[in-house]
Amino acid sequence: MKFSPHLLLVVFTAITGVAMAIATPAQAAGDQETIIKRNGSYTTSKGGSGTTSSVTTRSNGSVQRNGNWTNAPGGTGSFQSQRTPNRATHSANFSGSVTRPDGKTSTYQGTAVRTAPGVVSSNGTITQANGKQDTFTATDTKVAPGTWDKQETITTANGKTIDRSVQTSISDGQGTRTVTTTLPDGQTVTRNAQFSQTVTTAPASPTH
Repeated sequence: MKFSPHLLLVVFTAITGVAMAIATPAQAAGDQETIIKRNGSYTTSKGGSGTTSSVTTRSNGSVQRNGNWTNAPGGTGSFQSQRTPNRATHSANFSGSVTRPDGKTSTYQGTAVRTAPGVVSSNGTITQANGKQDTFTATDTKVAPGTWDKQETITTANGKTIDRSVQTSISDGQGTRTVTTTLPDGQTVTRNAQFSQTVTTAPASPTH
């Protein structure tokens, strides 16, 4: 199996957004929606680079997210995700997909549960474009206002393990994310990203 650190990063970026939404109280009233727009860039320890863009809409506990990235050679990929909450159990079901520049699509689904204030545990499956299925577990911890630490493990269909550490910080509309991925052969790949963020609220549409 060929591992794609960037693909896994995009998948877990979406999952991280789901977890943060569960652990963070809603900022808008039930009849409003919150729209979060992000634009940024990234570099990797393998010499890769590119730009990213996403729009996240939160309304009455539900979350929809759509985004894309463009790598240095000009290839464009996209991702989308959705989350449905269960307030009684402080949990949510989520799912999404990632389409790479070569057109291949992977999907994922899982459940996230708030286990303590500012702590969310999640688990689920990732179905690769070739049909093979991986499993994952992750824990997001809010270590300070606007700062999150995430530790996650993927177990591949072949029983191999990928570990990932993600640190995200957002302040005054500017954010950074540092990702360290350890592949099954012990190789470490890092990715540094910077992004700007705008948050707006508006009356919820009739469909929410």
